[in-house]
Amino acid sequence: MHATNTDNGQNTTATQCEYAQPKMPPPPYFKMHFINTNSFKAAINTKLDKPMVSLFRLSIRLLQFAFALASGISYAVDLSHGETSHPSTFIYVQVLFGLTLVTLVTDSITIRSYRFTWTAEWTLAVLWFVCFAIFYQAYLGSTIEPEYRGVNLSRMTRAVWCDLVNALLWSGSAAFSSAMCCTGVKAAIQNKLNKRRQRKQKATMMHKIGEMESGTIGTGAT
Repeated sequence: MHATNTDNGQNTTATQCEYAQPKMPPPPYFKMHFINTNSFKAAINTKLDKPMVSLFRLSIRLLQFAFALASGISYAVDLSHGETSHPSTFIYVQVLFGLTLVTLVTDSITIRSYRFTWTAEWTLAVLWFVCFAIFYQAYLGSTIEPEYRGVNLSRMTRAVWCDLVNALLWSGSAAFSSAMCCTGVKAAIQNKLNKRRQRKQKATMMHKIGEMESGTIGTGAT
């Protein structure tokens, strides 16, 4: 009887070892990411929350408004007097001034959106450079053409240099917006890759848990 009990005990132990369930992994089984700092908007907010970046952005916006206003008013005064025989270029400046104001107002509403801001800013930079080239040739060249005469030359000279400042300001702002957009796009791509990796990890873990519940892990060796 003793031998039989021993044999039965050995058989029971062997059976328990054969069908022993593997250890469950420690919880939690899945990582929950409620706030992902790698998204486009979160990356932009992280940059804009820095005091120096916010100060730079506010300063350049105020300068853009001030110089656009100075340039637009200067050309509007001579255009309203009707003393120029070539008003189309002056009207061009007024349209450009209006587009600049619209862009500034829109940017103040969508203050932390840089997905398409850089395209509008680069467009304004090019338009202000064109404006500077036209009036520089007209009033700061060797001779003044007859169709551009009859205006206040000192005011036009100041307006031309304001055009150059506007072009440089919008170029700097466009470069800043492009850098911010690249930062956001990079973060968005990383976020997408992380989500794909998490889905693969979740699928693998679900497969392992299913094997654990069915007791198939650890029985292959026997």
